[in-house]
Amino acid sequence: MKKTVIVIMLSMAALVLSSCASKPTGKPTETSAYKQNEQMGLPAWASQSFKSGWNKTGYYWKGPVDETGFFASGEAKYSDVKTSTSAADLDGKAKIAEYIKQEINATAQQEAITSDTDSETQRQFKEFQSTVASIKISGIMRVDRFIAEDGRVYVLMFVPDSEIKKAVPSDSEFAKRVMEKYIESLDEDK
Repeated sequence: MKKTVIVIMLSMAALVLSSCASKPTGKPTETSAYKQNEQMGLPAWASQSFKSGWNKTGYYWKGPVDETGFFASGEAKYSDVKTSTSAADLDGKAKIAEYIKQEINATAQQEAITSDTDSETQRQFKEFQSTVASIKISGIMRVDRFIAEDGRVYVLMFVPDSEIKKAVPSDSEFAKRVMEKYIESLDEDK
């Protein structure tokens, strides 16, 4: 009974997390986010997070990024543009890290569900989650910046898949299986 409850809870959590990463559908100009940004005089990418594979049709951003990866926007407003830009960069980086950690944990949950639900798998799953919580992702860069009339700074940050692959842990058999599946999912988005 206890194992069944754990499996059901993990399945529900995986579904919730995977729905956050669903691909946009329809025309970008018909989305409420696009219309709201247009009315506010903001770029389409402001307050958005998206994979670069979605960018091929210029869904949010038509800038030159040759690598596949993940975009997230950050924003901040302080007394000067330099401070606001630095804070917005940190906001965008934090959003990227949070999204990637959620994706990796969702993959780990799926692996824990499909694997044996024995105590060893559950122990490795918990250890893996704590390791993922502390990973540091380098190579995140600002690719665009917009300064609104009120002085708020919006930045678009990008991290290539190659940097994500470097940051992820694979120190146990469970972690290796999870990371193989996660990296396969990154490669499928190309």
